[in-house]
Order: sequence, then C-alpha cells, then structure tokens
Amino acid sequence: MAGLLVLCGCTSGDVNTAASPRQTPSEPSTTATTQPRRLPGHTSWTETFVDRSRPTVPATGARQPSRTLETAIYRPNGAGPFPLIVFSHGLGGHPEKFTKLFSAWADAGFAIAAPAFPLTNSHTADPNSNIPDVEQQPGDVSFVLDNVLALGELPRSRLFHAIDARKIGASGLSLGGLTNYLLVYDECCRDQRIAAAQVLDGIRPDVTPDGHVPLLIAHADTDPALPYTSAKEAFDDARAPAWLLTLHGASHASQWEDDITPFDDIAQRSTIDFWDATLNGDAAAFTRLQQDATVPGLSSIVAKATTTP
Repeated sequence: MAGLLVLCGCTSGDVNTAASPRQTPSEPSTTATTQPRRLPGHTSWTETFVDRSRPTVPATGARQPSRTLETAIYRPNGAGPFPLIVFSHGLGGHPEKFTKLFSAWADAGFAIAAPAFPLTNSHTADPNSNIPDVEQQPGDVSFVLDNVLALGELPRSRLFHAIDARKIGASGLSLGGLTNYLLVYDECCRDQRIAAAQVLDGIRPDVTPDGHVPLLIAHADTDPALPYTSAKEAFDDARAPAWLLTLHGASHASQWEDDITPFDDIAQRSTIDFWDATLNGDAAAFTRLQQDATVPGLSSIVAKATTTP
C-alpha cells in the first residue's frame, strides 16, 4: 500500500466528493467472467458490472466513457436469503487479496460483493496517481449493490433469492475505509440501504459518524501508514452505537489481507461477531465480540453501546 502516507490528512474537502446519482437498472449490466469455485461452505465467482452513466478518468491515459467494475461474489452454500456485505479495497488493493477474510465471512453465512475499483486497484498501472478517483468509489459501491440486488431477482442467476435486502453491511480497508465513510455518512453519497458499517485501518474524511447505523472501527496502534490517532478521534466523535477495536502491534493491511499474522483469528472472529450482532440481530454476538476482541497483548475493544438502538 505504498503512497498512503500522503493521505493521512485527507478530508472530504481535499477532493470533490460529489457523486453522480445512482441508477438502478431494470436488467443488471453484468457478465460472469469466471466459473464458480465451490468450497465446503460457499461458492465464489466474478461478475463484471458496467456503469455507463459515469466515466473513468485516469490521471494519465485515455478517458473511458463508462466504469467497469469486476466484482468478486461470495455466496454461502444453502438456500438463503443471506445478509450481504459490500467491501471496498484500499489503494493498490484488490478483492483477490482478501480470500481468507471473505471465505470466513461466507462460511459464517454472509454473502459478499467486492468490486475492484477501476483506477485504484493493484492491476492498474499507477494507482497512486489516481487517488482523486476515490470521489467516484462510493457511487461504484452503490452501483454494484444495485446490480447484485437485481441479480437476486433473476431466476437464472446464482444469486436468485440469495440476498436479504434488509440486511446490508459495508466494510472497507484504508482508502476503502474512506470510501465507506462517504458511502455511509456523507451527504454526497449516503446509501440508505446500509444497515451496519466497518472501517478497517481507514482514512477518515471530514464527516462525523452520526449513529444512524452501528459502526465498528478497527485499527492497528502501530499502523505505519495511517495514524491510530485518526481512528481514536473518529471513535471519540462518533455517536453510539460504535466500537473501537485496537490491534496492538499490527501492521496496516496484512491482518485483513491474505498474509498470515497473529491477528488473523481476531480479525475474522470480531468482524463476524459484529455482523451477526448488527445484521442478524443476534444479541449474544455482542458478548462474543467483547470476548473475541479482547486478547492480552494482541487486541482490545471499547464500546459506546453494547446493543444496537
């Protein structure tokens, strides 16, 4: 995630965060680009969604008239419907870097839709030069959500009747955390369908979490790219219900991506507990969250509420 240090002071005033209005398609603009890979608890594949209402404008190179969003889909095996998590990767990230986390979520009963943003993913030539495109990423997430929900209504789709549209969570890492803050809290791009949010070692823009959905902020206190103080300040400013999970001695992204770290089990269990509590209404999951996030020497958690409003 090289280059993120330049974003430590980023606020929504640093970029134009006005997003184009969402357009909900009557027929999803999608092409399946991979064959499904069936694992014991879930199936995963890639869908490609094309938003023709907004352009892709790189810092260098040719402007494209549309935005192409290759999206990793994880579907729990079984009848459903399942809660859905939309996930935003970081700068120079990609959904392919999160297979362990997504598999854990899917095996726990959550569907996932994770787009590769057109200009900031690891397959682009120079994602660092395209940081201003973050202004478009909340619109990308909402467009993907439109299409995934539309697929859930199509009998020929592998997502037919698989998604519970009342139970949608949003999560994001680093620059994806900034995307998530804008998607959930900023007037520019707020998507009212989001029922719970996670920000993982994220960049905080100039917005205040207003408590209309539960929020889990997770951050390493030794994050070399984005200061822990920004997460602490976001939590202090946030209205309940909110939680701050601190990973003691962790790095910036490795505990969330596919690297093997001492924090992997904590990251997976704690995020699943939060989704269970907030999307599935499992009151006991709040207790599990406190337990799974409290590991001496590795992690701790504080809360502004122990239940949702």
